[in-house]
Amino acid sequence: MLKPLSGIQIAQKSVKHSPTNKLIDALVGILSGCKALYEIDCRVRPDLPLQRAFGRERCADQSTISRTLNAFSEQNIAQLRRAVEAIHRTNSPIFSHPFEQEMLLLEVDLTGLRASKGAEGSTKGYFSGERNRTGRQLVRVSAPGYGELIFEKLYPGNTTSCEVLKETLKEVERFLDLDEAKRKRTLLRIDGGFGTDENLNWLCWRGYQFVAKGYGGRRANKLAKSVPEDGWREGPTKSQFLGVPTTPHRYARKTKSVLRRWFDGKGKPHKDYLVSTLFELSSAQIAKLYDGRGGMEVDIKGDKRGLGIEKRRKKSFHAQEALVLLAQLSHNLLVWFKRWFLGGTEAAKLGVERLVRDVFAMPAQVRVGRFSGMVRLKLAHLHPWAKAVAVGIEAQCPRNGWHTIWRQS
Repeated sequence: MLKPLSGIQIAQKSVKHSPTNKLIDALVGILSGCKALYEIDCRVRPDLPLQRAFGRERCADQSTISRTLNAFSEQNIAQLRRAVEAIHRTNSPIFSHPFEQEMLLLEVDLTGLRASKGAEGSTKGYFSGERNRTGRQLVRVSAPGYGELIFEKLYPGNTTSCEVLKETLKEVERFLDLDEAKRKRTLLRIDGGFGTDENLNWLCWRGYQFVAKGYGGRRANKLAKSVPEDGWREGPTKSQFLGVPTTPHRYARKTKSVLRRWFDGKGKPHKDYLVSTLFELSSAQIAKLYDGRGGMEVDIKGDKRGLGIEKRRKKSFHAQEALVLLAQLSHNLLVWFKRWFLGGTEAAKLGVERLVRDVFAMPAQVRVGRFSGMVRLKLAHLHPWAKAVAVGIEAQCPRNGWHTIWRQS
């Protein structure tokens, strides 16, 4: 599965471990819950069965892995991206999505990754809830219907959402081969940072369907004045009211605008507006569809805590982007593992953080017969996910000699 990583040509001398092998070691460290590279020496290097599961006889030292990442150039990043995409194409069901039967839902978001002032590309910018912080920005495109990350790219910390939407979607079009017919059956869900008139008109011209929050608050106040007082209706969220303006802003295609107003816990009023090309939907349906973005926020937090995408920091911009791409690959590997291995079990509902923290860190014993080659896996009886793993093994490996024991011995 990881063979495409061998195509990365890093200008670095190989002594005991090739650059490709060290990238695999870094990947294993991410999947093992290492929040920093130095933890590889404690979690991965002593675990020989884990290394052999990834085709490694011995794990490289964290310092040599770090030097390999520091040696990354822009060309190496392009090679790593192609390798990650090749692995994605081979294993993801999204490339056979039935566009004629249902639309493909994609979400775009820009999230801040804090970093020190001296790091390359680290500048002051927007970092949720924190002022005067420095860091970088990470744009990510996900497909919530599949749970997969489609595209990720690192930017300097002063980059804003509205600047990167077009470039990002062009990369997505290239990767997913979205022609005009497929774009008409692709639904984008984006927040207010992307929702400028220029971006929304561009989406209209490209043929996408979308539900987006409009950019800025002044227009929301202006549109709210055109909603009759008896035109407000309760929305799908508590204490939220929806209204349809009589004089909405016009875009390059027919759209429907929906005003939202609510009061926060201190009684302060707030307003914003949503724009969607799905004009046949009711206001409540559009608002509910947009509220589904909350799942992406949960996924981002899960990746930050489970895969350590913010904790694992490098001074070199290219080294940090290499870690971002390895984390993207890790996320998708976990999704495919859950679908293939844990499907139909209670563990299938777990997110990335719980998979890494609870399932992948489960204590177990592995024994391989010296002559027969039979593998015996003994799991902790009281572990809450032991039965799910046992069921997954027995379902996927019924003929190769696996024997799973999850009862107490």
